[in-house]
Amino acid sequence: MLMMVDYVHVRLQTYDDLKIGVDFTMGNGHDTLFLSHICQYVYSFDIQQVALDHTKQILDQNNVQLILDGHENFDHYISSFDVGIFNLGYLPNMNHDITTKLETTKIVISKALDCMNKVLFVVVYPGHDEGYKESLWIDYYMSKLDTNHYNVSQYCMLNKKHSPYVIEIEKKQI
Repeated sequence: MLMMVDYVHVRLQTYDDLKIGVDFTMGNGHDTLFLSHICQYVYSFDIQQVALDHTKQILDQNNVQLILDGHENFDHYISSFDVGIFNLGYLPNMNHDITTKLETTKIVISKALDCMNKVLFVVVYPGHDEGYKESLWIDYYMSKLDTNHYNVSQYCMLNKKHSPYVIEIEKKQI
């Protein structure tokens, strides 16, 4: 069975003609690297310099802009994108007190849905306090999206309580 991030990468390959990709939570740069191979250009955001430093080391493409800023400010840099990825939570093996916050997650996801052209993936980590709060809001918010405009699916491990899961939001082409 695929891990959550691997599942997202497999699903991403089903979309074509991806011009602009956004990694809203750069972290260690794995999603940024993957997007750089399937998109013409990628914008990648994080609030921690260590994330940018690590990502620079693994990039093998020059079609990426690494941005030291909160993901809620992405619309200061771009007005639309084809594909976006969120890996909510904290940077693995780093300070777990520095995590995505429900307050900014609400802002950025709402804005991202307005700006996306094709698909948005949100990997949710409900196993820590802030992640649990985010998961409650995300599940409710996504379940209320207009079915005339979006298809929303979830990939999860049903037998593992509080395990990470993926929400995929596809914009319908009307």
